[in-house]
Amino acid sequence: MGLVSVLMISFCVLSISLIGSDNTVLGIPTTLDGPFKPVTVPLDQTFRGHAVDLPDTDPRVRRIVQGFEPEQISVSLSTTHDSVWVSWITGDFQIGESIKPLNPKTVASVVRYGRLRFPLVHKATGHSLVYNQLYPFVGLQNYTSGIIHHARLTGLKPNTLYYYQCGDPLIPAMSSTYYFKTMPASGPKSYPSRIAIVGDLGLTYNTTSTVDHMIGNSPDLVLLVGDVCYANLYLTNGTGADCYSCSFSQTPIHETYQPRWDYWGRYMQPVTSKNSNNGGRRKS
Repeated sequence: MGLVSVLMISFCVLSISLIGSDNTVLGIPTTLDGPFKPVTVPLDQTFRGHAVDLPDTDPRVRRIVQGFEPEQISVSLSTTHDSVWVSWITGDFQIGESIKPLNPKTVASVVRYGRLRFPLVHKATGHSLVYNQLYPFVGLQNYTSGIIHHARLTGLKPNTLYYYQCGDPLIPAMSSTYYFKTMPASGPKSYPSRIAIVGDLGLTYNTTSTVDHMIGNSPDLVLLVGDVCYANLYLTNGTGADCYSCSFSQTPIHETYQPRWDYWGRYMQPVTSKNSNNGGRRKS
């Protein structure tokens, strides 16, 4: 029975399978079986020239939670395999000439977690903040975020599935139950077997194809290497262009439309809430 190595590529997401001559899947090699000869395939030409941003009316970027319920939930790598960071946002952003930032002290930062879906026997308490984008020119719209929460979970076992909820249990405003799997203990022959590396992801209809392909390949780790929402291609009134300097050369300062970050966080939550990820440079 002959062997055929099949490499599937969508942007920077890679998946390798060995298929026999009778079309049976024999297994998925890891980097431990390498090194492999690099294989590339041409980029799908239908993607070129059609990178249209998702509008704020798309249901995937709309706010669907109520009050101070958590949204934009993300699990990120920490310094060691036995800890992760969980981040989320409560409350909605504000944009306009007159805005009043939310008070982070009014909402607690709590994560309940455990190896069983119920009960979640462990608890971590974190910290919170807000950030503002303010402009010194009349007519430009200022921005203030919802409350951004971060909590570090510690004492985790390597290569283990954990369930968690985040939010403030006293309001009450807790999230649904999500899950993630910790990284293997670090070692020469112990590391994630499937890693998705994504750059210039943007927030376009092309993004949806890339993310769908990434989810379908079930990565253990997602590396976001930067340029993910391009809020810097927009004016503060939400008007966007492919080239800021070409279209908006007369503006007194380089404006940005910060709600694009909230749209991106909402869109990516199905990925970031259950896959450990590490983010890179941003387009803000």
